Amino acid sequence: MAGRTYYPARNDRYDEIGIASWYGPNFHGRPTANGEHFDQNLMTAAHTTLPIPSIAEVTNLENGRSIIVRINDRGPFVDDRIIDLSRAAATELDYIGRGLAQVRVRYLGPALEQGAPPPRTWYAANEAAPSPAPEPATQYAQAVSEPVPQTPAWIPEAGERFTLQIGAFSDPDNAQRFASRIESAGQVWVQPGQSGNAAIYRVYFGRWSDEGSAHAARSTLADWGVYDARIVDLH
Repeated sequence: MAGRTYYPARNDRYDEIGIASWYGPNFHGRPTANGEHFDQNLMTAAHTTLPIPSIAEVTNLENGRSIIVRINDRGPFVDDRIIDLSRAAATELDYIGRGLAQVRVRYLGPALEQGAPPPRTWYAANEAAPSPAPEPATQYAQAVSEPVPQTPAWIPEAGERFTLQIGAFSDPDNAQRFASRIESAGQVWVQPGQSGNAAIYRVYFGRWSDEGSAHAARSTLADWGVYDARIVDLH
């Protein structure tokens, strides 16, 4: 492509920094490199060499925001760009207006062939998410303005000791949206708390009597775009 040769291959140690671009309306509805249909409103991406479909973490190094994307297309084949994100993904990383951003891309593993797109925004389990910047009046912006379903609190039973913290947010609505996307995987709830002088809303998943069961559950969350979930001892 443009005088350069690319060799697609799996690289479990892939962790690179470079420039991200984005693509949207001109490609919306067209087939991707693996036969899926590109939807600018889903969290997907194009990469030159990583396997497709696969899952990757993309961090905007200019503002610290991180997302999980499904790689299902090839590109970008321009200069030093290393990944091309969908419009929705670029919006979440807050560079939709500038067009480009310096990012870190980390390969997380293969994706399900017909798996659902990962959650739109993900933050490390022990970090609070920053409040998102205002979004443009797009189809996605209209969707997130709908009422946020409230996740009921989980009432522990005797013998339950361990749980997984899968997210921490400064905005309660963001925490509830994230919990709502994960609830099909199992029991999930949001618990308000404090971090310094600021309110924080932690998202938890599951309760088990032994730590081994909690460890086993961590791997099942990868298909939902949740990585580095932290085991919490409730006692």
